[in-house]
Amino acid sequence: MSKQKIGLIQIAVGDDPDRNLAHALDMTRAAIRGGARIICLQELFRTPYFPQYDDRDASAYAETIPGPVTRAFSALAREEGVVIIAPIYERAADGKHYNTAVVIDADGRMLPTYRKVHIPFDPLFYEKTYFRPGDGYRVYNTRYGRIAVLICYDQWFPEAARAVALRGAEIIFYPTALGRIAGEEEPPEGDWRDAWETVQRGHAIANSVHVAAVNRVGTEGDIRFFGSSFVSDAFGNVLARAGEGEEILVVAVDLSMNEFVREGWGFFRNRRPETYELLTRRLPAGYHMPAEWEPHDAAWLSWPHDRETFPDLAAVEGAYARIIAALQGSERVNLLVVSERMRTRVRAILEEEGVDTEDVSFYVTNYADVWFRDYGPTFVVNREAGSLAMVHWIFNAWGGKYPELAEDTRIPLVMNCCMGLPIFTPGIVLEGGSIEVNGQGTVITTEACLLNPNRNPGLSREAIEAYLEVYLGVSRVIWLKQGIAGDDTDGHIDDIARFVNPRTVLCALEENEDDVNYAALKENYEILKRSTDQDGNTLTVIPLPMPGAVGGEDRLPASYANFYIGNSVVLVPVFGHPNDGVALARIRQAFPDREVIGIDCTAMVEGFGAIHCISQQQPSMERGG
Repeated sequence: MSKQKIGLIQIAVGDDPDRNLAHALDMTRAAIRGGARIICLQELFRTPYFPQYDDRDASAYAETIPGPVTRAFSALAREEGVVIIAPIYERAADGKHYNTAVVIDADGRMLPTYRKVHIPFDPLFYEKTYFRPGDGYRVYNTRYGRIAVLICYDQWFPEAARAVALRGAEIIFYPTALGRIAGEEEPPEGDWRDAWETVQRGHAIANSVHVAAVNRVGTEGDIRFFGSSFVSDAFGNVLARAGEGEEILVVAVDLSMNEFVREGWGFFRNRRPETYELLTRRLPAGYHMPAEWEPHDAAWLSWPHDRETFPDLAAVEGAYARIIAALQGSERVNLLVVSERMRTRVRAILEEEGVDTEDVSFYVTNYADVWFRDYGPTFVVNREAGSLAMVHWIFNAWGGKYPELAEDTRIPLVMNCCMGLPIFTPGIVLEGGSIEVNGQGTVITTEACLLNPNRNPGLSREAIEAYLEVYLGVSRVIWLKQGIAGDDTDGHIDDIARFVNPRTVLCALEENEDDVNYAALKENYEILKRSTDQDGNTLTVIPLPMPGAVGGEDRLPASYANFYIGNSVVLVPVFGHPNDGVALARIRQAFPDREVIGIDCTAMVEGFGAIHCISQQQPSMERGG
């Protein structure tokens, strides 16, 4: 049955879901009377487009399966012998919410749901606040053909269309909610409607499939939805296009054209999937970077030795000895030293500090400097499989500022000669101090660092987000702006904002309006106050004071946020400032089950870093809170 009629229903939506449902049913019946055998409704047709607001309670719009929409359209499909695609705001049995398409076959039977995979988070399209992402694509063998459904933002990703086409989809339906933003009728990048149609026609051509896109109409808040639903054949020719008002588009299609185009142009036959490694390079399923407060097996450090980095090297060595002493009983310390002679000397220093050096593992290797957080690996875990692995980023010494330090990018490989872990190599520049995770799916970073052209000039913001999502196991990226004065890393997050539990962040905030850090830190604080985690929960943001202008005119990047969270202790840099006590008290409130210890880092910060910068936790396979 290669020849079919499909129906697209584009309607305006009001505030009453029941009225919207009744209207959609009437329009669907009209499409059936017009001969349509497969009918697709627009994205979220029963509800207003609430994701244009980032702070609304949309729970009243969510429905279960079965629910009002599925019951009504299942009955209609069974009665009329048609296939219906009905997009809904789904509340799953576990309480999570999805942007879902329900596909109902011509006997009224509901097929497995498709949940929108690609979720935007942009002005007026704050969908990550409301929707969890789906985990894959489906192709449905219905009475009238093999169809696939991809939802709205999925349309911008050619991989999704290729995936369903390779699985045998003959026509791809794209229920959509897209329009022009009030005041931006002519966006600088060009016309959104043209781009929307063009990209989907491109999917049709590249995959030799028919495409049917159905969009909503009407003005809702600051968005004027432009409709323009259309059907394209397998070579991108538009068979029919609706206007910008309510309309039923019923279109005859001949799906046999798909194979004719595919064989003639060879788009599948001449694929070279062996060259597409970058598209699928990712952590195996189940791996993620755990939060720092989760259990550790060890803390990694490199003993200081460079007087150019630390003019008062003896004072920094004393701080290291106190750090290692404080970690005794909390977790093992794995310590790099450059020579056997250094190992002997360091062992004596530690024993004088009261450290049982049997709890310290020494590793002799060459390293240029001590910034383990930045050149060391990011450890990731798969606790279901009981597997620890490491991600080995490229370290280019903070954008090439210190070429003599870039050799430390080899340290993860040196470590792995002993550890023998699975190792994943993204192939991009990134330092550990630039990322902060909650272990549940959210990472915080800064634009000043990760978008700096001295790191990955060929990667867009979206591409960097994709790498973070893939290699950290996250689904939500929160972008702050600038770092603190004196920070030669271009704005590492570990001087600014730190998760202390999955939904709470300690955020550095300068109280002195005349201080150079005041405006930048206030902006970051306000961004966090507006931010949500991976599940759409608003974050609790607790201000953390700053220690003033450490270093005088040659401002140093001193921040209490550069603390290290151990199993039983939290080690906090202090600087002999009146705010030391305030910061320690605030951090104690955040970690009532750990001992919070201040470590004088006045000499250490002359090297432009403190405790978090010099350390890296090795997570345990145990589950943490």
